[in-house]
Amino acid sequence: MSALRLRTVDRPLPIPPSLPPAHLSGFRFALLLTGDARAACEILKSVFALASHEIAQYRNKDRRQAWIFRQIRAHALQWPQGTPGDAASLPVRVCTLPEPARSAFALFHSLDENIEAIADILRLPVPAFARELAKARQQLAPGTAFPENSRLALHRPWAEDRKPIAKAVRAARENPELLAQIKADGQWHQAIENLPLPEALAELNLVEPPKPGLRAVARHPAMLSIALALLVVVGSVSHLMINRMSDFTGKETIENLVDEAATLTGSEFEPISPTKAGELDDWFVMKGFEGFSVPSQFQKAKAVGCRILKHDGAAVAQVALDQRNAMLFVFRVADMKIQAEGANWRIFQEDDWAVAVHTDQRNGTVVMFQGDDSEMPGFLQTVGQ
Repeated sequence: MSALRLRTVDRPLPIPPSLPPAHLSGFRFALLLTGDARAACEILKSVFALASHEIAQYRNKDRRQAWIFRQIRAHALQWPQGTPGDAASLPVRVCTLPEPARSAFALFHSLDENIEAIADILRLPVPAFARELAKARQQLAPGTAFPENSRLALHRPWAEDRKPIAKAVRAARENPELLAQIKADGQWHQAIENLPLPEALAELNLVEPPKPGLRAVARHPAMLSIALALLVVVGSVSHLMINRMSDFTGKETIENLVDEAATLTGSEFEPISPTKAGELDDWFVMKGFEGFSVPSQFQKAKAVGCRILKHDGAAVAQVALDQRNAMLFVFRVADMKIQAEGANWRIFQEDDWAVAVHTDQRNGTVVMFQGDDSEMPGFLQTVGQ
């Protein structure tokens, strides 16, 4: 694989202080999206100039990083497409991929963050991100068979995997498709790390905007809105945290349901136009599931996909939500033998998934998203808002 033809400095650029890792990742991301080192430098210059005015509301490091990479992508997607550089080089080959596969591959190999954070930059559910990444691999290496399993597709040989991904990789360690993926990813990743850095990059003198003070954050309109929302949430969240319980009849059944759902790629759902979850009763009646209902806090939550699955012979309605890439399940209590009644949701952690369960006399509801169970009370208070 030939390297991208760039004019390089006589000696490697130091990292840091001259080029912090975040700036190097941003350059590689922009380069893979455009295939053009000059364009990548110009994009970084524009984004960091914009950041000095627009990033003040983000004190959290992860959110600041997500904002920067979203801006890099937005600028790159608007950059005029030509025929830059060596047509055989990896950046040029990547930049010809369709979106969002191009951005998924570029982020996967540029940014050393957890998969959830990377997928969130593209605002994709993790299974959908895995699917786009697999598409990119297939187009870069046509004729090569790669794994379809989303957990295997997210394996990174150069970084530590999250527990569910590592578990899937151990179970499939002799799988020839996985071995082919590991080999290809290793070669591509090494090629990207070995790309020469242009002199123009060192000359940009990129300076990340200073972390804003509390006064600047407090005055930002977005933060004022958040502060008002927090006033409403704090009391009820505290109540939920105090009263949270994780043990209930049938918990093992829910754990099995969550484990099965964690392996989904996203293609199993029937896509729908964003619809309030409380208005899906007719959709499920037409599919043979009667009596669909959701708790009050999910009435206005936006659903983007639906399906009916069978779990141990029982019909379960499943809904993909656009908020937090969460999945919502509704089942008949009599079919599943689950008892988690009461005023409070039963909240627990299952591998990488935060899970909450609630039942009434007729139906049971399960909601799950990738994250920590400590985040669930806040999610239950804000979902659909």
